[in-house]
Amino acid sequence: MTKDEAQSRRGGTDGLFTKPSIIGTICAPLRSICFVHKEKTMKQKVDMLEPLKASLLTLDWEISPQTIRKFEEELVGLKAKLAKDPYSKKLIELSLPICNYLRVRKGSASPASMQFLHAATRTLHYFRQRRQPAVAERKKAIKNLIGKFGDLMADVKKIDMAIAKATAAPKKKVPAKKPAVRKVRKQSPTVVVLQVIKSHKKGIDIPTLKKITGLPDNSIRNILYRASKEGRIKRIRRGVYASA
Repeated sequence: MTKDEAQSRRGGTDGLFTKPSIIGTICAPLRSICFVHKEKTMKQKVDMLEPLKASLLTLDWEISPQTIRKFEEELVGLKAKLAKDPYSKKLIELSLPICNYLRVRKGSASPASMQFLHAATRTLHYFRQRRQPAVAERKKAIKNLIGKFGDLMADVKKIDMAIAKATAAPKKKVPAKKPAVRKVRKQSPTVVVLQVIKSHKKGIDIPTLKKITGLPDNSIRNILYRASKEGRIKRIRRGVYASA
């Protein structure tokens, strides 16, 4: 091969790279289109969360049925769009019960509830970045949020107990029961007289019986008369009686 032939062949090849090539001219717009498409796709991932963020700011400004419903609708819509992303889906599932809690408590809700929603939204944005975090990092973020959710539930329980205690009707004081007084059965005059006579072995006279029992003279004499006839007492001497 001659020098001219070799140069001609080399020149043909060199010309393809030294001069503006047809391939480079064609690929340059394609590279630009691919870059714009990729940038647009990544922007769409971030923009997907913008309505959620806007509704969260509105909810943070005013907790009302309308703002709660709007934020809840954004969560439900994102859950459907991100159904194939288990980590983002888990974040949304943790946030939805907070909406029900805010709907019930409104202005008296724990401040930790809004703090949790902000943390969940930030984590969701972190998951949807251009360079998505590794699986281990996403698991760690989910675990952290689950811990915050547990703290929130404990805080909610304390607040509910405090509200219940403050709104509960005061308990009526139940008066202490007085110990039951045992009623002494009143004995008949006859029994009383006979018991006194029985306690005096050497006998007892009528004036003493009258003094001890407090009964009138006539009643004592009638009792002594009947008891003597029945054989329940005996007369030791005049006016003195003892048990038979």
